[in-house]
Amino acid sequence: MQASRPQDPYRAMLLGGSLPAAALAVVAVVVFTILDGGRGAVGAVTAALLVGLTFASSVVVLQRVRHLEPVIVLGIAMVSYMSVVLLLGLFLIVFRDATWLSPVAFAVAACAVSLSWTVGQIVAFTKVRTLLFEEQPAADGADRGAGR
Repeated sequence: MQASRPQDPYRAMLLGGSLPAAALAVVAVVVFTILDGGRGAVGAVTAALLVGLTFASSVVVLQRVRHLEPVIVLGIAMVSYMSVVLLLGLFLIVFRDATWLSPVAFAVAACAVSLSWTVGQIVAFTKVRTLLFEEQPAADGADRGAGR
């Protein structure tokens, strides 16, 4: 009996990344609430939401362009990941003096949730059986003579 695994690599990456990231986000919110009160909680929640939205949108973009040439998809994946990193960095720069959140809580939570999402995606993707070619129909005697 075969273990039930999602065969869609994009669905697997989305679930594989979001589940550990959500668990770590909860831990980060609890820890930073204890350490820095409401500002720490807001910083950790903001980071978790921003990371979740950006990483999930990257997977959705890849799912939409999967029919293109592999080299183009790789380029889009790299640009998508770099835009996530740039967006998080831009958020840190713009809100570094914000009084309504803790920049330290945001930075640490963003790094931790991003890392857990990335590792989760990689682990999930390596467990999915992805075909690199189209499956050919089974060749039997009836099919061989039909095309000739």
